Amino acid sequence: MPVKTTPSRKRSPKRRTPKPKTSTVCDFLVFISHSTKDRWIAKQIAKLLEAAGGIKTFLDERDIKVGDSIPESIRTNIQQCNEFLVLLTRNSLNRPWVLIEISAAWGQGKRIIAIVDKVAPEEMPEIMLPYKAIDLNDLEEYIRQLADRVKGANS
Repeated sequence: MPVKTTPSRKRSPKRRTPKPKTSTVCDFLVFISHSTKDRWIAKQIAKLLEAAGGIKTFLDERDIKVGDSIPESIRTNIQQCNEFLVLLTRNSLNRPWVLIEISAAWGQGKRIIAIVDKVAPEEMPEIMLPYKAIDLNDLEEYIRQLADRVKGANS
């Protein structure tokens, strides 16, 4: 007499759900607005900020990839940033994109930091007048203050 067997159930492999990446330090995003003519200075500022630890920067020419929508990338990164830094120089004072980015950050209530280089207070865009600016020569002071805010955000 033939033995009856029950069909064996195939075990599906256990699905491993990826564990969320945990980090002890949260990245604090700083959007850096600047004129293309000042990109070398902007890159140096980004390097110094990121070297402070826990800080990520957004620079358009580095972070917008070929084929990406430039306006959408800028809008998204301004929305996501914790702090908006604008490098105000003779090159950037009247640049339309710099003014648009400042306005977008202002409209979203972002902390706006003006790093000025050879620009007098009366030459600054009107939207920037209420904000305390810092001279490029005093960048270390800004980095120290930023590091304190990052520590506060991560506690």
